[in-house]
Amino acid sequence: MNLSIWNDDFWLPQNTTWKDFNQLEQNNIRLPHIHHLIYVYPLAGLLYLTRLLFEYCIAQPLGRSLGIRDYKLNTQRIDRKLLNHTKSYDNNNNNKQKQRRTRISPLAKFSESTWRFTFYLGIFLYGLLILKNKIWLWDTRHCWLNYPNHQLTNDIYWYYMIELAFYWSLVFSQFIDVKRKDFWQMFIHHIATISLLSFSYIVNFVRVGTLVLVVHDAGDYWLEGAKMAKYARAQRLCDTTFVIFAVVWFITRLCFYPYKVLYTTTFEEFTILGSFPAYYMFNGLLILLQILHYFWFYLICQVAISAFKAGKVEKDERSDSEESDDEQDIVNDDIDKDK
Repeated sequence: MNLSIWNDDFWLPQNTTWKDFNQLEQNNIRLPHIHHLIYVYPLAGLLYLTRLLFEYCIAQPLGRSLGIRDYKLNTQRIDRKLLNHTKSYDNNNNNKQKQRRTRISPLAKFSESTWRFTFYLGIFLYGLLILKNKIWLWDTRHCWLNYPNHQLTNDIYWYYMIELAFYWSLVFSQFIDVKRKDFWQMFIHHIATISLLSFSYIVNFVRVGTLVLVVHDAGDYWLEGAKMAKYARAQRLCDTTFVIFAVVWFITRLCFYPYKVLYTTTFEEFTILGSFPAYYMFNGLLILLQILHYFWFYLICQVAISAFKAGKVEKDERSDSEESDDEQDIVNDDIDKDK
C-alpha cells in the first residue's frame, strides 16, 4: 500500500489510480492539478484589493447618496455617549469596547454588504449560466458516471478558482470586518468549504462541487440586499427582501441541498464508485455544512418571529454583533437629538 499523503487507496475510488489521470491527459483530456491551487492565493489578494476599491469608489458614494452617514466624523460625541452607556464596566473594558465600537459605522457596514451583494449575485448568475447546459445539473448520476474521464473546461476552472479565492479572502477579512455573533460558525463554514473545494478539485469531483457552490450562492445576495435596505432605512424593501431570502434559503439549503446534493454524494456515488476513505471525509464535511444550515435557519426563524411581532425586521441575527447594534442605537439617539 502506498503510504504517501496522496495515495490512491485513500483519495480515489477502487480501480482508479493517479496513473489513470496521467493517461487521460496524454490523450489530451484536461484534468485538474493540485498545482492549480497555488494561483488561488494571489487571486484572493486581488479580490480583496478589488473589494477595497469597490467600497471606496462605488459603495460608499452610493451609501452617502442614500443618506447613510459615516458617523466616525462625529467620534468625540459618540465616544462620550459610549462611555456613559458602558459605565457599568471597569475602565479597561470601557476603553476596549469604545475602541472596538467606534471603528464601525453604518456606511462601513453598508459598503461591506454592497460588495458581498455584488459578488454573490454576479457569481450566482455566472454559475447558472455555465451549468444550465451541463448534464449533471439535471441528472446528478453524471457526477460519477464515466469517472475520472471528466474533462475540466475553462468555465468550470474559473468558477472554482474565483470561488476558492473569495472564500480565502473571507477567512482573512473576517478578522477585520464587522464582528458577527456567528463568527466561529462562519469561520468553520469557510474552512469546511475551502477544504471541500480543494479536495474535490484535486480528485476531479468538480461536477458535484459546482452544485454545492450554486446552491450556496443562491440565497446569500438576498440577505446582503436586505441588510443594504436596512442601513438605508428602506424598511419595506428590507422586509420584502428578507422574506425572499428566507424562502430561497429554505428551498436551496434545506430542500435541494440534502435531497439532491447529499443524496448523490451519499447514495449515487456509493452505488457507482463504491466506498473509499475519502468518500467518508467528503460526506462528513458536506454534512457539517448541513448542520450549519440548520443552525442559521434557526436564527433566521428568530428574526422572522421578531419581525412578525414588531411589524418589521429589526436586525439579522446572523449579522452584526451586539456591540455593533449598541453603537447604532447610540448614534441614532444622537441624531434624533440633533434634529
